Amino acid sequence: MFVISFDGSGMVSSRRQGRKHGPMSDGTNEGHGMGFERRIFLKVGIGAFGAMMIGRVALVPGHAFALSEEAAQAHVRSAVDEVLELVQTQASTETKANRLEAIMAHAAAMPQIARFAAGRAWRDMNEEQRARYTEAFAHFLATVYARRFQDYAGEKVTFGRVRNAGKKGFLVETAITQPAAAPVAVSWLVNDRPGHIVIADIIIEGVSMVTTQREEIGGMLDARGGDIEKLIRDLNAA
Repeated sequence: MFVISFDGSGMVSSRRQGRKHGPMSDGTNEGHGMGFERRIFLKVGIGAFGAMMIGRVALVPGHAFALSEEAAQAHVRSAVDEVLELVQTQASTETKANRLEAIMAHAAAMPQIARFAAGRAWRDMNEEQRARYTEAFAHFLATVYARRFQDYAGEKVTFGRVRNAGKKGFLVETAITQPAAAPVAVSWLVNDRPGHIVIADIIIEGVSMVTTQREEIGGMLDARGGDIEKLIRDLNAA
């Protein structure tokens, strides 16, 4: 087994929650750390980086799948190492958020992530709005996650087996543990459909992170009456 330890603390709930509990879903910033992050990120600090790397499984239909189990696990381990280094860095939240956003820019399929998270609202945006929304979405995620970095203390990431998920890729299984707490099962869906290796989804005790992000953004849009400009403004204000 391969184990990585990192500073961190906090509580987690793996239960699926409704939109109204997500960050900023009530039109304010009070949701930070209560819905999306608590369920997904407080216990699993590495989920932040994984989320930034998510590329939808079907982004590039027909792409030949040639990824090996070893490469899939190595990719997840590399992601863990990178976020671990950032978490342990002595820097301001703003600096960490900027660094995380830079990591997202070179390692993630952010346009695809943002598009999927927007759901049907994407079709209502013009090209200029899509560009501003995508940029604001990346800023929002990086800022939210950077704020959680200070909450870690003693979690361990243990790597288990890798399962073949067929055309979807490989599932790299891990367990997140900390003293006096039950382990949290986390599976990382990895594929190379965009032409390079990506984490396509993170499943935390049966809850898909990709789907959760879509629900959160949908809730934020609902709270703003579907006003895309208000959504972009508030994402940037995070």
